[in-house]
Amino acid sequence: MSPPQGMATNPSGIGDSRYADRLHRAVSDETDQWLKRWAAILETARRGKLLELGCGGGRDSRYLTDRGLDVIACDYSPEALELCRHKAPRADRRRIDIREPLPFPDKAFPVVLASLCLHYFPWPETVAIMAEIRRCLEPGGFLLVRVNSTGDIHHGADGHPEVEPGLHNVKGELKRFFDREAVERLVGNGWAVHGLEEMTVDRYVSPKVVWEAVLEKPADSDITVVETTDVQSTGSVHVAT
Repeated sequence: MSPPQGMATNPSGIGDSRYADRLHRAVSDETDQWLKRWAAILETARRGKLLELGCGGGRDSRYLTDRGLDVIACDYSPEALELCRHKAPRADRRRIDIREPLPFPDKAFPVVLASLCLHYFPWPETVAIMAEIRRCLEPGGFLLVRVNSTGDIHHGADGHPEVEPGLHNVKGELKRFFDREAVERLVGNGWAVHGLEEMTVDRYVSPKVVWEAVLEKPADSDITVVETTDVQSTGSVHVAT
């Protein structure tokens, strides 16, 4: 896909100096310990490997490996992977581009983690990435995911031109900001939603507002998944009870 007019060939800043700068702007690892409340789900990863997409500098990788989980930590940035090597040396680090098909077999993982790495892309690419994650999950497996909220005004949600609905050119970098409707549209096909919440986290010096979702790939193999690529379309969400 060609970048929008006026954008760089790497508009999302994947692996470049802008991304490296974000890695170093994160505050202490003692903040934003979001995985603690999902301990029961993380325990299910002990029967296999946990796939972490967008591992960044390894803060979540270390949390997971310190608890004895077998983690494949992935990022496109060599600098991020080097930081992860020091912070979480027991993680199996892989350099991958999530815009491409994931280099893992079907039904390979009981748990996938994708924290703050899915909001840099045009809508069709975002939908395709979610489909790849679902392919790689075991039936009954879980995806723990966080994305930018439209309330994330300290990190680009306000005052920047839109490239397509929800996707902004923030100083030459593509960033998507989700409202509830957009999140529900993204997870509205083929997922059981166990949690969906907008929250403020203390990850950087300025507060960051994110959507956090816990999604399950239904064990029923007969469920039909319809991947919607129209940015204007809507979808319903099945909330598991």
